[in-house]
Amino acid sequence: MNRQERRRRAAMAKHNSFVENYVQHLPEVGPEVLSKPGVSHMVFYHDDGCRIFDGDACNCEPDIRFFAEPTRS
Repeated sequence: MNRQERRRRAAMAKHNSFVENYVQHLPEVGPEVLSKPGVSHMVFYHDDGCRIFDGDACNCEPDIRFFAEPTRS
């Protein structure tokens, strides 16, 4: 495995661990949450063949999901 492939796999693993360990447990909301105050996350699910993992521009049609942090007192 060459350096480029190792970097690609590391980028994919970093993205996947953030989603699996943190964002996945937050409530999923619609895109209207972006106009409201508070912390929200916009998560892009890219295809495995997407060039974004090679450091280039995205060449796929990613699935975009929105998650919101719960209101804290």
